Amino acid sequence: MKERDVATRETSAVMPPRRHAVLPVLLLPLFPLLPLAAQTVDTTTPYVLHVPASVRVVGLNEAAVAIVGDAGAVFANPAGLATIRHIALEGGYRAAPGDAFVVSGALGWRLRQFDIGLGGRLFDFGPDPASYLGPSVAPGADARELLGVGSLVYRFGLIALGGSGKVVRRTVGDAVERGVSVDAGLAIAFFDIMALGFAVQNIGGNWRDASSLTLPRLTRLGFTMNYVDPQESFRLMSILEAQWPEDAEARIVVGGEAGVVVRGVGVIGRVGYSGDAAALAASNATYGGSLRIGALSLDYAYRASDLLGRSSHQFGARLTL
Repeated sequence: MKERDVATRETSAVMPPRRHAVLPVLLLPLFPLLPLAAQTVDTTTPYVLHVPASVRVVGLNEAAVAIVGDAGAVFANPAGLATIRHIALEGGYRAAPGDAFVVSGALGWRLRQFDIGLGGRLFDFGPDPASYLGPSVAPGADARELLGVGSLVYRFGLIALGGSGKVVRRTVGDAVERGVSVDAGLAIAFFDIMALGFAVQNIGGNWRDASSLTLPRLTRLGFTMNYVDPQESFRLMSILEAQWPEDAEARIVVGGEAGVVVRGVGVIGRVGYSGDAAALAASNATYGGSLRIGALSLDYAYRASDLLGRSSHQFGARLTL
């Protein structure tokens, strides 16, 4: 017994008490929740892919797949171009932190049963690109991202099918990365009353295997409903959309527009809400409005927090002929 007691005391002197060893194990699940000074963000997904399709769509909290008749549909659901009467033009601008900025433009053109769409977007990271792309980027480096989209849509009756090809280019100094992918979409428009939209974006991810850029898939299903004839003075529309991002939880977005337009001049307000915006690191609610002057709409949208972690005021214009 004495020999056993001596052995026990010697072992206790060498080995620390078990409760001290267990404590770090219990804290391991909490480590991802702690802010780490050296933690870096994933910069392989281009920022231009996270920019909403248009300023109008920002006001609806990025519910875009069932919005038809706008040129900005090239960025969300190409089939949404099908209800353009003749031609549609669209542009938008957003200032970003650190003197960075985003500009975008889109064109939709109807040719009998077909529609052609073109879209372009530029994200200039400004004089401090390291705040967006990580500390490996030298201050003052020329850094920007470009997105180009081309769409073709065929419409038969109430149904429209569309496809888009896209090219993404990220330039940081002399280094260039490229990404290529495709989108496909469906739209069913019941005149001006309601519309159903479905789209899958970035099918197959980045088709350039040698590129480090990732183009994550996004699946959308949405529905819009006009409760009054949009050709009359009053405007009242609701929108519901479900989104399934790749490797992220699904989110539901609801929104609406309401306003008055008399003799081609009027004001329309809009709001969008999502119960779970964590997948986009964005605020749950967005707001916006439009000043309508004939065929021209001057758009504004506000979001308290977005992918860049700041509040944003965005401005745009739409022209439909």
